[in-house]
Amino acid sequence: MNQGGPAGSVRAPAIGQSWTYQKFNFYNSQRLDTVKEEIVSVDGGVRISRRSNNNLDVGDEFQPVWGQVKQDPYWDLLQTYETPMPLWLDNFSVGQTQANDTHYQSGTSSFRYWISVKTTVTGWDRVTLPIGTFETVRIEKFIRLNHHDISKLDCIRRDTIWLAPEIGRWVARETDGEFRVPGRRGGRIGREDHFRWQLESWT
Repeated sequence: MNQGGPAGSVRAPAIGQSWTYQKFNFYNSQRLDTVKEEIVSVDGGVRISRRSNNNLDVGDEFQPVWGQVKQDPYWDLLQTYETPMPLWLDNFSVGQTQANDTHYQSGTSSFRYWISVKTTVTGWDRVTLPIGTFETVRIEKFIRLNHHDISKLDCIRRDTIWLAPEIGRWVARETDGEFRVPGRRGGRIGREDHFRWQLESWT
């Protein structure tokens, strides 16, 4: 098993690079959308344009530094971080971890919300998809945040990517979360949607 090492082998970004993903409901495998992502600018940072086959507003992604996300469109509303958050770490050795705390704005709101992310390199996996087999590094994020919806308390999210350094992006990604509902006894009873993203094509 490849134990990994420095992350410098991730393909460098360039205008025109693209990745197309199918988005699934994790629980019943229903395909919800197909989204094409394409690098449209590398001047002053990497801007990734995202287009939905269902004509949904899926938002663009912005990384001021490759591998550090500032504008994150992968949640219920677009999140813009005051301090960029790592998509991957500087070292891919299994067990590497990093904790980051910052604030973010949600959608078009000017309010600031706290967020804390622990990022860990948890392993190397060979992932086989219809388009081919990829050597990937599995990166897991454990996220705590104050949600913009005041009816969602003690929010916890999990975000796992299977990053293929050769393509500069993940080949699969899973996101889910849970929260406590005010006025109800017991543990965490609210759940966010659980999605899986799977690479369909790349250039």
